[in-house]
Amino acid sequence: MQKKSTTRKAHKTREPLTRDRIVDAALQLVDSEGLEGLSMRRLGTALRVEAMAIYHHFANKGEVLDGVLERLVDEVVLPPKGSMPALERLRHFARSYRQMALRHPNAFILVPSRRFSTDRNFARYENLLETFQELGFDGALSARYFRTLAYFCSGAGLADIASRAQQPDATPVVMEDFNNSQYPLVIAVVPHLRAGNLDAVFEFGLEIIMQAMTRDSEAALKQRS
Repeated sequence: MQKKSTTRKAHKTREPLTRDRIVDAALQLVDSEGLEGLSMRRLGTALRVEAMAIYHHFANKGEVLDGVLERLVDEVVLPPKGSMPALERLRHFARSYRQMALRHPNAFILVPSRRFSTDRNFARYENLLETFQELGFDGALSARYFRTLAYFCSGAGLADIASRAQQPDATPVVMEDFNNSQYPLVIAVVPHLRAGNLDAVFEFGLEIIMQAMTRDSEAALKQRS
């Protein structure tokens, strides 16, 4: 009788299945095993539920991946309006974007490869575009600079992951100690592309984008006045 009572009590206190719990478990699976490690069955096992229970919250695996994408985007910090100048807010956003990539080397590929499709992510998109609007950019210029910044940050994230051999099935990073005399120009740049120097490389590229935005913002705001 005691055994039945204990089982019944454990069943009653089991944590309810929610969308947030499912997304948390999915992100943990992808972080540890890569995208190929995520399936509805394995997700159910991680949550200690039948896979079919997940379908009460998500129609398919694609929706789960959209949820994971939301979670990744949530980690990218854009300081609130008024907390600092618009350009500094964008600089903070870019740095945070790259750090998110380094925290989630297996899951990060979802960010550049999967399109936004949820209200939560469109709300984040809207907040970011407000920053470009503060700079005086119209829709066309906002689109171009948004993509330029996204291309740069996504490429930097992917390159940094590769430079640290964090991607799935990574082989040793040859560039760290490259000394093949057949390629003298490669040897010349290697010291500057080692993992320890990638912060400086990132900041160099980011500053080029910031300078271009400063120039175009000054021109746009002057034209409006």
